[in-house]
Amino acid sequence: MSGLFCFWRFSADKERTDGARAIGLPHYSATSGGRDHNGVWSTGYTPRRRDYGLLRNAYPISLEHREQMFIREFHIDSLGNLSYLIGSEEARVCAVVDPVRDVDIYVAEAEKRGCRILYSLETHVHNDYISGSRELAARLGTAICAPSAGGYVFQHRPLRAGDAITLGEVRLEVIATPGHTPEHISYLATDTSRGNGPHALFSGGALMVGGVARSDLMGRDVAPFLGRWFHQTMRRELQHLDDLVAVLPTHGGGSFCMATPVASGTRTTTIGQERATNPFFSAASEQEFLELASSNLPSTPAYYKRMAAINVRGPRILGGLPVLYPLGPREVWTRMQRGATAIDARHPAEYAGGHIPKAYHIPFTSSFGTWVGWLVDENASLVLVSDDAQAREQMVRHLIRIGYEALEGYLEGGMEAWKKARLPLATLNTVTAHELYAALDSGRDIVPVDVRFNHEWHEGHVPGAVHIELGDLPGRLASLSRDRTFATVCAAGFRASTAASMLERQGVSSIMLLVGGTDAWRDAGLPLERGEERHKP
Repeated sequence: MSGLFCFWRFSADKERTDGARAIGLPHYSATSGGRDHNGVWSTGYTPRRRDYGLLRNAYPISLEHREQMFIREFHIDSLGNLSYLIGSEEARVCAVVDPVRDVDIYVAEAEKRGCRILYSLETHVHNDYISGSRELAARLGTAICAPSAGGYVFQHRPLRAGDAITLGEVRLEVIATPGHTPEHISYLATDTSRGNGPHALFSGGALMVGGVARSDLMGRDVAPFLGRWFHQTMRRELQHLDDLVAVLPTHGGGSFCMATPVASGTRTTTIGQERATNPFFSAASEQEFLELASSNLPSTPAYYKRMAAINVRGPRILGGLPVLYPLGPREVWTRMQRGATAIDARHPAEYAGGHIPKAYHIPFTSSFGTWVGWLVDENASLVLVSDDAQAREQMVRHLIRIGYEALEGYLEGGMEAWKKARLPLATLNTVTAHELYAALDSGRDIVPVDVRFNHEWHEGHVPGAVHIELGDLPGRLASLSRDRTFATVCAAGFRASTAASMLERQGVSSIMLLVGGTDAWRDAGLPLERGEERHKP
């Protein structure tokens, strides 16, 4: 899903009458307005230097007068990322910064505003998704601008530090910001009609709320060198920027490209806010910076290792959002016998009540695409199981963003049609926290398999549980005995249900799902183990 949380346009100050706290783009205010059809606010508030409030609190912008710079943000929650449309109201031209592959979201916004998309601007070679720049170029003739050191082998305009791009009165200056990747650049945006710039920094992975992007995605051997570059980027390129420059990152909360966790809902910031609170900004030495950059890093989704190569050589042009075709139950069954992979995206309770044997169960949430990319073969031909047409369209977006293109269709009529066709049906046993505790306490041979992340495990887990992060499970399945009973566990039941489907695919016959996960276990007042202890399966 993509969404807008703020939209800025520069204009003369007006008296603020809404009575609510709002922070607009630093230095300037927006005309007062109310909420538009996207739920965006406008404000007439001009922040003072001490008001380093986050831009997520910005208010909607009145569009009655077409003048000066505008910035439109798109929240790509399936990736934990952001992309942007920046342009000139007067010149009616714009550019997209770090687009995802389903570019219709940018095209629709530009058309609504009567603007031409002249440029697609890349900050770096992306490791977490497939760029949409080539889609925009094929569809609109948009010029692709990307770091000169990126090694791209398709037509583009290479950018170096000091280069500039003009969109009417909007000037975007390129600065070199290596660290997250070697070729990384950022864009300083200035509305020249107002002066006193720059006003915003499109920082990619060079700076974000409370941290920076990780420098280990090219390998642990390279990470220390990139970390030193990162430290120099902070000191030489970012430290001197004015406190009120808005920081508009590409990576945000929910992205596995982050080196540090980010508070939920906090996506953009200012240089002043980061100077005051970001530990990477205040690191006293290079060594302290390197220690911060290498500590407590999350696991890396398996599909990340494929993305950079695709983006460098240039992804295949899709020409639009792929259409899922309805497939009858027997057609789905036939295709599965020939090697197609079914992905059941329904709620865990629905999956447990009856599902296609050996289908992956990956519930449709904002992390749907991430888990498909982590667990499912990159060349798999996919059939989706979901009765929700809108959800299926969003699943397609999630999938093409990370390179899944063999989308065969969806199960027409859902599982009700499957049952009526009298095709094989599998179910999953579920167990409550009290029931599992009683079974373990009585000595039953049940192995709880906790598939949460490491930091969750350390906070407390079911006594006697085996810890295997869900992303690591494909490589550990062969070590699990098919003759034992496994109870899959996560925080709330969604990842555990995915794990149960993978055990079923492996041929394990006795599986149960802990309903409500460790949250339910904790709420029931049942004992938890803590620490490093890990039991063998």
